[in-house]
Amino acid sequence: MTNQSTSHGFCSSVASVSSSSPSSLPGPTPSPPTATETQSQPPTPPQSPTQAQSPTQLTAIPPLPPLGYSKRRSTVWEHFVEYDEVENIVKPDGTKETIIRRRARCKYCSTTFAANPSGNGTSTIRKHIEGGRCKSYPGKNLDKRQKTLSFDDGVGTLMARGNTKEDCIKALVQMVVLDELPFTHVEGRGFRFFCSVVCPHFYPPSRRTLARHFVLMYDEMKAKLKTELALHRVSLTTDTWTSIQKVNYMVITAHFIDSNWKLHKRILNFCVIANHKGNSIGKLLEVCLLEWGLENVLTITVDNASSNKVAVEYLKTKMCHWQNSRMILKGKHMHVRCCAHIVNLIVQDGLRTLDKSILAIRNALVYVTSSPQRVEAFRSCVKKEKIECKGLVFLDVPTRWNSTYLMLTNALKFEKAFVRMGDDEIAYLSWFGEDLPEEEERVGEPSNGKKRYGPPNMEDWSNAAIFVNFLKVFYQMTLKMSVTLHPACHSTFSDLLAIDEEIVDLFIEEDMLLTQTYTSLKLHEMARSMKVKFDKYWGDLVKVNPFLFVGLVLDPRYKLGYVPHILKRRGCSIDEAMAKKDEIKSLIFKLYDEYVPSSNQPSGSSASSCSNTTSTIGGANPTQHGRGKKRAEMDESWIKEVEASNAVLSNHEFDRYLLDRNEKVEVGQDFDILNWWKLNGVKYPVLALIAKEVLAIPVSTVASESAFSTGGRIVNSYRSSLTPLMVERLICTQNWLMSDNISILDDETILEDIEFYEALETDSTEISLYKLFRSFLSCLKSTLKSHFNQTFFNYPLTAISSSDYSYNDFGFCSRSSRGGNRNGRVKPRGSGNGSGRGGEGRKKPVEKSVDELDKELDSYHADNMQQG
Repeated sequence: MTNQSTSHGFCSSVASVSSSSPSSLPGPTPSPPTATETQSQPPTPPQSPTQAQSPTQLTAIPPLPPLGYSKRRSTVWEHFVEYDEVENIVKPDGTKETIIRRRARCKYCSTTFAANPSGNGTSTIRKHIEGGRCKSYPGKNLDKRQKTLSFDDGVGTLMARGNTKEDCIKALVQMVVLDELPFTHVEGRGFRFFCSVVCPHFYPPSRRTLARHFVLMYDEMKAKLKTELALHRVSLTTDTWTSIQKVNYMVITAHFIDSNWKLHKRILNFCVIANHKGNSIGKLLEVCLLEWGLENVLTITVDNASSNKVAVEYLKTKMCHWQNSRMILKGKHMHVRCCAHIVNLIVQDGLRTLDKSILAIRNALVYVTSSPQRVEAFRSCVKKEKIECKGLVFLDVPTRWNSTYLMLTNALKFEKAFVRMGDDEIAYLSWFGEDLPEEEERVGEPSNGKKRYGPPNMEDWSNAAIFVNFLKVFYQMTLKMSVTLHPACHSTFSDLLAIDEEIVDLFIEEDMLLTQTYTSLKLHEMARSMKVKFDKYWGDLVKVNPFLFVGLVLDPRYKLGYVPHILKRRGCSIDEAMAKKDEIKSLIFKLYDEYVPSSNQPSGSSASSCSNTTSTIGGANPTQHGRGKKRAEMDESWIKEVEASNAVLSNHEFDRYLLDRNEKVEVGQDFDILNWWKLNGVKYPVLALIAKEVLAIPVSTVASESAFSTGGRIVNSYRSSLTPLMVERLICTQNWLMSDNISILDDETILEDIEFYEALETDSTEISLYKLFRSFLSCLKSTLKSHFNQTFFNYPLTAISSSDYSYNDFGFCSRSSRGGNRNGRVKPRGSGNGSGRGGEGRKKPVEKSVDELDKELDSYHADNMQQG
């Protein structure tokens, strides 16, 4: 009872001491109370005079020290700085009081919060950091929730990933752009229901929010592409198109080869143009090039319209006056005609003579596809004839010859079905006897008593088969010229000459015309009209762009000697062929000078090598051999001239390229010319730069025309309210997202690898042999270990192992963190033979010379021979 009362008395005394004024207490002055203490303590009741005068019993005991702040345990405090906020207030009675409040300031946005340990928790500041309220927090986009295991498409490995809201919105924007969906798709009930099931924590944004994120994505991708294009010289294609809105658009596409020798195409602009005049096209091209900062333009490929020629000449003139213009040969060969467009014109002229047979087959297809009942009747005929074909017939576009070719190719498969239909279906035959309607008459059918021409007979089917075989060559050539992700510049001229020979083969001698059939005469007439059109564009070699010859020479299968060979085959004389060869060679040397400044030409090295060679051959003093001074000068000058010519022949890249053997490829076998230059470009560095830009020249405008197909799907009758600027962004962004990444390689690393491999081939020092021997034994160990008894590998490999490996009882090197037994199973660390990390049996690797390794190998083989 005494102790208990004493303790209560002590506590009450301490409470009374702590509650008394500081001036009435002896000892040091206590610190002022905190804000929380000031607010939580009740007001002290007024004391009577007797109580105030009665001394306390513990006046000699010093007061307790102020309570300190406990250490923060939550990790959220790492993002805040705590401090004391001092505030002086004046009470109603006139006395002053100092209040200290504990605060915490955010390290990123300077927002302050109450941080009293006893009165304030961490919920508010945690929401500020982890809830995304702090806009300056660098880790606000990091997902702190549980990750999801999924396979990475790029790497092919299982990864743990977490998606934030920003990632989901970015993926949603890409889905809308790639699939050509309207922005209102995200507000559809079905899409929102799908998101609520698949990803409940993600709420789809509105169409306006999605459009804003799309514009930001376009700006970021455009800035990145602009930086990447500044490192390349590009070739352009352009074309115009009129949308359903009756708005004229012009598309500009850039083509280039990256550092990894991969051909790329990028749509730069899909902008509105006022009209199709040449000056308007040229001015808009200039504006687009200035917007992208493109000064390295090699060629511009356009169709055969006269306005395009005016546009290219206008742009060439303006670019020549640009400051620091980087045009090649002053843009002399910038204009490239679309070869596919010219082939289309040639074939269209030829098909005008093939009217009756094609018209009869087309009318038969019109009858079959005109109603569901006729389609079913045709299918029954196909089943009766047992024709194995999943598809059915289709109509062509009369203005496109390739569409007519595909229609005839497909219709020939069902020839027997059409013949049976003529026997079984009375309505089929009567339909051809009806009067020709006015809408079908406008297609261009000949006047045949106002009756439909048909049905097709056996002669019509025979003519169609001959026409298809002839048009197949043109169709394949057009496909080769229309590629966009593979080079076609190096093979186009050969394809043009092949087309010319195909046309010539259809000609018939004049004295044989009277004895020919109707089909042969029609083919002769068709070939004559096609030959006239061919000679108009490509009959004279001057009309062919010289870069097509350069691309042919840069093909290692043909090189320069192939040019006179094919020209003589075409009918040119030897003088004309050799003159063209010299012209192309001179052009390549001019290109070489454009890519290599005159100060970097190999003439200096050639001169130095010539002088050294001359001093060796001529001797120390030419007069020692009894020759006169003038004669010695004559001989010395001749030797210098001969050596100089030989040195130039051997040191110039183009001459060395021509002297090397041509690549031998079987006829019909594919040849990857970009891969060849990727592997062999180090031997011809300047020619590799020329090849990288010449081989990227497109010979058709298909790359630009394909953008119109995308534009037709985006700007349709349901989305005609899109502004032209938004249409351009959608088409360009879709092209950029669907394209591969542009590779930028470090040339120094490639050169180091090549030097290392060349050193392995030519260097005979012990170091090179030692490296080669180490690689050989490493491959030998992994290959033969599973095929032979492991005692075969009793040879110690410590001589070729690095210090990062430990060794088991068979001498195999293994990772020092694990041990190994005879069967290749992992042993616990530090067990067995001491092969684990820190084991006593670990051997120190011994570096040995090649001679020592040879001696050990000889002794090893001798021991094996004694053991049988």
